[in-house]
Amino acid sequence: MNDDEGVGGSAVDRERLFAALEAEPGSAYLLGRDLSLQYVNEAWKRFARDNGAPGLSSAWNTGQPITWHFQSPLRESFTLKFQRALLHNEPFHLSYECSSANVYRQFSMRLRPTPAQDGLIVIHSLLTEARLPREAAERAALGARYTDARGIIVQCSACGRVRLPETASWHWAPGLGTQRPNLSHGICPTCHFQYYG
Repeated sequence: MNDDEGVGGSAVDRERLFAALEAEPGSAYLLGRDLSLQYVNEAWKRFARDNGAPGLSSAWNTGQPITWHFQSPLRESFTLKFQRALLHNEPFHLSYECSSANVYRQFSMRLRPTPAQDGLIVIHSLLTEARLPREAAERAALGARYTDARGIIVQCSACGRVRLPETASWHWAPGLGTQRPNLSHGICPTCHFQYYG
């Protein structure tokens, strides 16, 4: 690669790629071969600000692989998936949930190698969004129901569902995973199968 080239090819190709990423309504970014963030679009910055992480809207280029910010076991799984896409020059797709206490969100993540095969283009598109207002009393009752004998609520680190202790089943219970000192993470059987086979 010469001095006027970077991830995404020549300077002209990069500018065209950046313009295409800016046209995306959802979060879109460019990763280098080492999986470090090389570029993020304005939608990424807006999502970060709107969801309580304003530091990510400006200080996104850490030099670390993006997977460094993931929790284990997702870190290892996504590192392998991203590296495989680079090595075999093949796209990857995943639908996932990214909800907050009051909003249910389902996203699609599409990942594909750059045309120059020197990095990855990652695009997150919103599939579904629904507001879920919950009163504090209702959240407290839910918290008591999902608290195990140790006084802990266990949330799947992949999909965000919480485990119901009495049946060991996993349910979507918005709001339980936010600002709770008694929260721990595990992985539900479905996500374990999806990520580890």
